[in-house]
Amino acid sequence: MPPALELVDVRKVYRTGLEALKGISLSVAAGDFYALLGPNGAGKSTTIGIITTLVTKTAGTVRVFGHDIDRETRTAKRCIGLVPQ
Repeated sequence: MPPALELVDVRKVYRTGLEALKGISLSVAAGDFYALLGPNGAGKSTTIGIITTLVTKTAGTVRVFGHDIDRETRTAKRCIGLVPQ
């Protein structure tokens, strides 16, 4: 079974040149719980935005239950739920 969530070398650089994410990689197994913690500007919201396709990534791969969010966007989005704070 593929991971519930997998990020491979995900990067985000804004037009201003600000590098918000510098190659984040992680894998979350189905049933596991994780928390994104960090100071302001650490890239937490950007990471969540990329996973949910609300923010466009500059590079890297995001898969949700094995579905690539770029190639299988509709299928991947059906597996995602987001409750903003």
